[in-house]
Amino acid sequence: MRIVTQLLTGSVFLVIGGLILLHFVPGSAGMARSIGVPESIVALVARPEPTALPPGEGNRRRDGGQTLTVVVKPAGQGKINDRLRAIGDGDAIRSVSVTPLVAGQIAELLVRPGQHVKAGEVIARLDDEVEKVAVSQAKVALKAAEAKLNRNEDLKKIISRAEYQDAQTAVESARLAVSSAEIALSRRQVRVPIDGVAGIVGVNTGDYVTAGTALVTVDDRSRLLVDFWVPERFAGLLRPGQAVEAKPIARPGKSYPGKIEAIDNRIDPTSRTLHVRAEIENEGDALRAGQSFEVVLGLPGDTWPSVSPLAIQWDGEGSYVWRVGADDRIERVAAAIIQRNPDDVLIDAGIRPGDRIVVEGLQRLRNGATVQIFGGKAEPEKVANAAGMAP
Repeated sequence: MRIVTQLLTGSVFLVIGGLILLHFVPGSAGMARSIGVPESIVALVARPEPTALPPGEGNRRRDGGQTLTVVVKPAGQGKINDRLRAIGDGDAIRSVSVTPLVAGQIAELLVRPGQHVKAGEVIARLDDEVEKVAVSQAKVALKAAEAKLNRNEDLKKIISRAEYQDAQTAVESARLAVSSAEIALSRRQVRVPIDGVAGIVGVNTGDYVTAGTALVTVDDRSRLLVDFWVPERFAGLLRPGQAVEAKPIARPGKSYPGKIEAIDNRIDPTSRTLHVRAEIENEGDALRAGQSFEVVLGLPGDTWPSVSPLAIQWDGEGSYVWRVGADDRIERVAAAIIQRNPDDVLIDAGIRPGDRIVVEGLQRLRNGATVQIFGGKAEPEKVANAAGMAP
């Protein structure tokens, strides 16, 4: 009994599998008829087989040949995007280490780290009591000399010419002494020579400093200079004012436009590189001196024919395109790919700008076949209607 059940179960699965094959496998209907499957079951289960029209039916020319419809796009021209990349270091457009002009003890500090300062602004004062006294003494001496000169003016007729000239000389000397004392007093004030941002202050109130002591570094970082080095083969392609793009290494995705500011006059014989300096804007004061940058420089490349990416075809011989001639016959043209761009492909091929290159309808093309250009022979009435005019 168990064997009979297994045989019946296997038969059922066999029948079901056959019906599935009959329904899904193309051409299985004829095989089923040949082994004696009733026509009613074949008609019920098998899919109807499509009846294909002869090739080109409904799209034949009057002479009986087949005409394929294709979409074309004129070929253009493009230049290779030859891009030079180099790593460079940034520096402020101007940077000054502020030092006092004379030695002395710092009496007052008027600058803080990160403070924006203006040219001529006082950032520190040295002890100046001695210099103030010297200015007062010089002014007293000048006042006395001027008074003596005024008395000699009144006595000009009874004094010698030499005495009068000595009085004039004494006044001039006193005036020079006042100027010298005022200069010495003014030098007790440390001023900033440029506009910029102060760095970390390296001294404190009460410190004794000399003429060579650096109090603070002030950077004008409204623009940055980026120094980078390029291989010597690019020396003849670089020009001052050429556009560059600087990308901070520490800030991926950020880019700052700029231009070449200076080019060195010689190649480094050790590294065989050329020193180039670019200038970039520092919008928002986001960049700092000393940062590293990737500098990208676009260089003019060779000119090549350009076609749509859809036009490129491949086979065992390589890449090629289909060109439509003046008589609407297509021609296969070998096309070696030079560079792929987002909108076109630069190729090395025997085509010229304006040549009609097939971009759609490429499946059944063969060399020398006649094609019909889609939209190439629009009727005048339809064109007028499309423009909103009466036929």
